[in-house]
Amino acid sequence: MSAEPTSLAPLNIVIVDDHSVVRQGSRDLISTHAELNVIGEADSGENLLGLLKLKQPDVLLLDINLPGKNGLELLGEVRDAFPELRILLFSAHNDIQYIRKAIALKADGYISKTVSEDELQRLILLSRNKAALPIYSEDIALKLLDMKRGESENKLTAREEEILLYVAQGKTNKDIAESLIVSVKTIDSHVANLMKKLGVSNRAQLTAYAYEHGLL
Repeated sequence: MSAEPTSLAPLNIVIVDDHSVVRQGSRDLISTHAELNVIGEADSGENLLGLLKLKQPDVLLLDINLPGKNGLELLGEVRDAFPELRILLFSAHNDIQYIRKAIALKADGYISKTVSEDELQRLILLSRNKAALPIYSEDIALKLLDMKRGESENKLTAREEEILLYVAQGKTNKDIAESLIVSVKTIDSHVANLMKKLGVSNRAQLTAYAYEHGLL
């Protein structure tokens, strides 16, 4: 994409990625747009806060897989130190647990490394609007949509959530029955229905579901 004349001041960007080839490629893709300007790079989170304080960028493009502290750990620290900075996760990971964690840590967006040059530039430019909804590449947005559909279909009742929490805490069906003052047979039925509803086959998977969906 060739640079186009613009009257807007460019967005200043810092890239954090441990692969030099990826940083170079990202810089090259971004810098062809006249409104985007890469002003700093880092290969880890070491001294990142100092770099951001020195450079004062508008946007931080942050990888997840980094030596030392990973990108999600750094996201929380950077958000606390620079609340106005626009932070975009730029990652090869599109697993829903990473996306959910980034959202919980108040990332401004999540962009897959499979995006095209045009889409990467367009998504970063959306950072100009600080009131905008979170910025997602198309594949990440579809992943979130599928998750929301699944959550809607698998919506748990208050009693089911209560029993799921007990299961995740390692309680036996007998323990749960005593706590809720119901029969063990009733809890057996609830647990079986939970497994069927959530598409899992054992208590360990029920526990994993509770953690992945922020119920614990």
